[in-house]
Amino acid sequence: MNDDQIARRFDRLETKIDKMAEIMASLAKINEQIAGQNQRLKRHEWRLDENEKKVDDVSETVTKNETAAKTAEKMFWSLWAGLVGFVFWLFRG
Repeated sequence: MNDDQIARRFDRLETKIDKMAEIMASLAKINEQIAGQNQRLKRHEWRLDENEKKVDDVSETVTKNETAAKTAEKMFWSLWAGLVGFVFWLFRG
């Protein structure tokens, strides 16, 4: 092999090494992006879990309030019926 052939081979090797260096840099950037996305995903999952707990708490409160509202409504209608009956009793005759 003469010097010219060796120089061309080294040039091709340098070109290939440069391409590999660019690819490695791109892979490092992609790896950082994936790590960032994983952190954001974990944060979103945590927030969803917290919101789910809050929704469960609100659901329990609504159930308790629903029971109280039904009881109050029954008491209202009972008092109303009693009042109407009393008025009719006053005007019975």
